[in-house]
Amino acid sequence: EEMTRREAEQDIQLLETLHPSLHPPDWTLRRTMVKRFRRSAADYKLNVPEWVRPPPVLEQTCAYLEEYIMDKDRQGPDARYIAAPQATTDRPTPLDVYLFCWDRTRMIRKDFILQNYTAGGRVCNEAIRCHERIARWHVLCEHQLSHLPDFVKHQSQQNIAELGQAIKTLN
Repeated sequence: EEMTRREAEQDIQLLETLHPSLHPPDWTLRRTMVKRFRRSAADYKLNVPEWVRPPPVLEQTCAYLEEYIMDKDRQGPDARYIAAPQATTDRPTPLDVYLFCWDRTRMIRKDFILQNYTAGGRVCNEAIRCHERIARWHVLCEHQLSHLPDFVKHQSQQNIAELGQAIKTLN
């Protein structure tokens, strides 16, 4: 549903695009697209069972974000940016990577909440691992982006709030 809509609307960010030098040859765009955060609304329900990713998929998504997205601003030129006519640099900015991952990790947490990720009062192992990864990422971003005025002015407080939510979810 979301992937079809986003493809039709051409709402695919450069960090999600497929490139042969970055991804395995058998991957498709649907493998590199990550579900965006979205709120429930009268015309859009999030709790449709087919749309909620199960815990193993959420853990794979966290691993994908860590391996293919989170450090791209520090790994030299990115082939996706070099090949894209709309790109103004040869790599994503640290703030672009942060905003992309912030949105996607927020939806990972939302998917866990939608499926009541506790089993008999205990949090499932996948949820613990994902929330710990997300919390570590927020801490790392707070440290690494604290020199960027745009981050400090607009994102730092929100980052700390999301860190608190990730930690609170583990309680």
